[in-house]
Amino acid sequence: MMTLKMIYKSILTLIMFLSAANLKSQSKVDVEFNPNIATYSIVEYLVAKEQGKLFYIDGKTDISYLPLADLANKEMGKFDNSKIIKDMQDYLKVAGQQQDLSYQALLKHNVFPAKGYAYQIEENDNAKKEAVEKFAEQLRAFYIERNLGKFFKDQSYFIEGARNEVRKNIPAGYMAKMEKYYGEKFLAYRFYINPFDVLPYSEVFWHGNGPMFKSEKGQTANMISSAYVPLNKKNNVKDYTEFGFNHLETTNFLITHEFGHSFVNQHLGQYEAKINQSNNLMSEAFIGKMDGQGYSYWPSCVGEHIVRTGEIRIALADDNQKLAESLRKRHIKENSFVLIPEFEKKMEEYENNRKKYKSFKDFVPELLTVLDGASVEKVREKLGLPNEKYEVTLTVNVPENSGDVFITGNQSAIGSWNPQKIKLDKINETTRQITFKTYPDLRFKFTKGSWDTEGIVDGIEEGKDVSLSLNKNTTLDYTIKNWKQ
Repeated sequence: MMTLKMIYKSILTLIMFLSAANLKSQSKVDVEFNPNIATYSIVEYLVAKEQGKLFYIDGKTDISYLPLADLANKEMGKFDNSKIIKDMQDYLKVAGQQQDLSYQALLKHNVFPAKGYAYQIEENDNAKKEAVEKFAEQLRAFYIERNLGKFFKDQSYFIEGARNEVRKNIPAGYMAKMEKYYGEKFLAYRFYINPFDVLPYSEVFWHGNGPMFKSEKGQTANMISSAYVPLNKKNNVKDYTEFGFNHLETTNFLITHEFGHSFVNQHLGQYEAKINQSNNLMSEAFIGKMDGQGYSYWPSCVGEHIVRTGEIRIALADDNQKLAESLRKRHIKENSFVLIPEFEKKMEEYENNRKKYKSFKDFVPELLTVLDGASVEKVREKLGLPNEKYEVTLTVNVPENSGDVFITGNQSAIGSWNPQKIKLDKINETTRQITFKTYPDLRFKFTKGSWDTEGIVDGIEEGKDVSLSLNKNTTLDYTIKNWKQ
């Protein structure tokens, strides 16, 4: 989430050089609205309200500054939404706490209420692919049941106003700089407005996502954007003359960032196994900083590091040192993407050897070697986190006939959130125990081997982590009242 002051300082110069440059590219950005994505965001907020929070979404506060999201929430409040809420919660247990796969699948799906996909879903994990396909069908059924087609049509005045605000703020032909840097061009660029995406209130805020599609004709770069300007509440949707997207600096920042994902993400997927070899960097270091930003899935966090590095390097390629420094400050110091300096140093090799590396794609394997030298201790130091470790002996009282009991949490010693990796020792029929070393910031849960069998711990709200801040070796005792069935 960005403030107006931050955006003005770091982005205004970007607009100037993009607008003034002698750009030869004829690429244009189409501005669209997608009902599938809007349906997802409506349900996302229902889940946030049920849980109190989801990703960056606080489900407790007034959202009247986002008129369409507020209206949709009030309309959905007339119904029992427990089924679709549980559907999303179950889906996220499989897909992980991330939105990238959801957005990709829903944009590739034919527009609701139609079935099927216009593009193939690119996901190597079969369980995640099956989960998102199932969830897309559940969303489609929800769309039909709630008659959202009519609801969106009734809001066409507001939606078209939002599209026009974006259109007027996009400099013609601005994509040439990015195409040159990444050594690649796309068939089309599409900007999807999403006025149903809920973000915390601020003077200026934003959320975006940048999936890319492949077809026989070529590749299409897409981006999805929330509104980013809060609006004063009106009595009727048709009373609005501003629609939440009329902010020149933010429009251009989002285009640079989210279309950057289209240039970058498509080349990272095949290296997901390689990236996940360093997953302990997320669980033991980054998780506390990334959870609230929506990047708690390690491959997504790595992708964000690389895209943000690209923003800096493109600014430097245009001899704009001031903008580069402003972006460094924001991304590294304010948003905690502390591996950017290492990625920048490596990207210099790409920039200085363009005869060898014709495009960013050619350089990805070399770029990812940055992860090989990134230890948990080094990252925690960069993040200002303590590196002391303490020994914990944890005893758990469980119901009879519980069988194998597992612990999982934000430490490699307890499985790095793998629900079936670390089994507790069986002391007797109702007692399990484990001893391990941990950094001071400790979070964990108990399972019987899967998220479907998560333990409900006495004194801990159901679904929440046990969360502790340690300052010495300690002994812990917990009681599991029962298991999810």
